[in-house]
This record gives sequence, structure tokens and C-alpha cells, in this order.
Amino acid sequence: MSIKRWKRQLPFSGDDSGAVLVMTALFLVVLLGFSALVVDVSLLYVNRQALVNAVDAAALAGVQDLPYSPAMAMEMAKQYAANNGAERDQVSVTVRNGDCEINVSAVRDVQLYFSRLFGLGQQRLHASATAQVGIIAAYIGVVPFGVVEQNFIYGEQYILKHGPQTQPGHFRGNFGALGLGGRGASNYEDKIKYGYQERLAVGDWVETEPGNMAGPTAEGVKYRLDQCQHYPKCTWDSYVPGCSRVVIVPVIRGYDKANGRDDVEIVGFAAFFLEGTLREGKGNSGSSSVIGRFLRIVVPGELGEAGDYGLRGYKLIG
Repeated sequence: MSIKRWKRQLPFSGDDSGAVLVMTALFLVVLLGFSALVVDVSLLYVNRQALVNAVDAAALAGVQDLPYSPAMAMEMAKQYAANNGAERDQVSVTVRNGDCEINVSAVRDVQLYFSRLFGLGQQRLHASATAQVGIIAAYIGVVPFGVVEQNFIYGEQYILKHGPQTQPGHFRGNFGALGLGGRGASNYEDKIKYGYQERLAVGDWVETEPGNMAGPTAEGVKYRLDQCQHYPKCTWDSYVPGCSRVVIVPVIRGYDKANGRDDVEIVGFAAFFLEGTLREGKGNSGSSSVIGRFLRIVVPGELGEAGDYGLRGYKLIG
């Protein structure tokens, strides 16, 4: 008896070149899709980051003219946005909240590459940043002159540190000097030259540095004046930002009760343009009164609740 063997015909038996071609085509489509995703998403990320940086820089630049010059703040913000790669006509700037906030918004159309195969030729990106200006409540880098709290007038001259000739016995042996980070004439002179590089805040109590200390005062002030590379062009109403002649001083309460070395309270901070020392005798020993002109400026610093003595700070808030 003969037995017939039956061979089952499988669906993919025989010539499978067509199936391989189909699989390859599908794989290429998937690969192309991933390529579009990786390349174009990376392109969008880079452009988005650049736009964010542009509006951040613009907001921080513009806020430095608030609250005193809103129009200048808006123009400065647009200029910085353009300088950092944003299209000027795609930038919108608004000043709000009583001229204490500036918002910068910008858009950018990014041309895509692989995504065009799927009908997506470009993508519009948006970025926005808001910066706020407020009263400085804490600062690093003050000089050791304590100015009594008062209503300061912009551009007027004030005595930052008194001498015995200008007001004999001023506050019972205290002439406006502060002992920041230590005691003695050497520490005091060093802090005039380089500033006190620790945080001081409204509500802190600091020691006075009693005595006239004419020599350290004159040497410290002379050092700061000599560091200004733009004198005589650098003046109180036209100075280069960061000029060594612009100093931040604590505004003090309690000098009237101080007796010798004593504690006084910081109630705020104020900025002055150093004019120099007032000569009251022979040689440097007589140059013990320090003169400065009151400024209204905006600097990087810690914002908070404090008396308003013209010194403002800024920060990004969104």
C-alpha cells in the first residue's frame, strides 16, 4: 500500500521578497518619523531656550530703569531682546503694577525640516519674562559709613562720615563710622576700600566705630576715587555702572543714643556718589569728613519691607 504525503501550503512559503520589501518600507517610515522627532524637537528646544534667554535678559535690563523712567525701561528691554536674537517687531513690552514691574513677551517662527514630510512646515514659539523692582532690604558690599535716617534729596551733598571740625562731639565720640566684621582702624579702612562682603539686612544691629580715624578715612576714600577709570568724566549725574565711587551705606537709627562704641539699628540702605574728603587741617590727618551726593539707583539685591531711601533692587518673578 502506498501512502500519500500531503504538504501544507504555508502563507509565507515560496518567494517572500515582497514581504521583505513591505517590512523595509514600513521600517524606513518609522525611522524617518523618529528622525523628524529627534531633529526637529532638538531644533525647537534650542530656539525655545534662546528665546527664553532673550526675554529674561530684556526684562532684567529694562527693570533697572523702573520706577523712575518707564519709557526708557521699555526701550531698553526691546533693545536687549533684539541684541539677544529676538526679532524686535516680535517683541512686546508692558510696564505695570505702578511702574514696578516689566513684562517682556516674544514669539519666533521656527522652520522645521523632516516634519515637513508630515505636513508641519513651521512651529511658533512663545516666551515671556517678568521682572520686578522693589526696595532693597538686604545687601552685600556696604561701606562702613552710617547715615542717619532722613528724607534725602536727589543730587544733594551729604556728610557720610563727620569730622571733629564739622560737628564737634558728634554723637558722643561717634562720627559716622561703623565697625563691620571687626574692630579697629585697619578693619575700618579695609571695609571702605572693598566693602563689607557679608549680608546686612534691615533690622540688623551693628557696632559703631568711635573716634575720628582721619588717616584710615582719607586712605580708604582715596583708594576708591583712584579706582575710577573714567574721572573726571564720571560724575554723580553721569557715571559708569559699577563705578567704585558709587557706594551703598546703611541708613541708621539710634545714633542719638549711642555713647562711645555702641549698637545702632539698620533701617534701610542708600546710595551715594563719593565726592571726596573735606580737608579740615594739615595733611591727610585733617581729611576726615566724607562727602557724597545722594543717588536713586537700581542694583541687584534682596528685596523686602524697608524704608524707601532711593535704593532699589530687581529680580525675575516669572
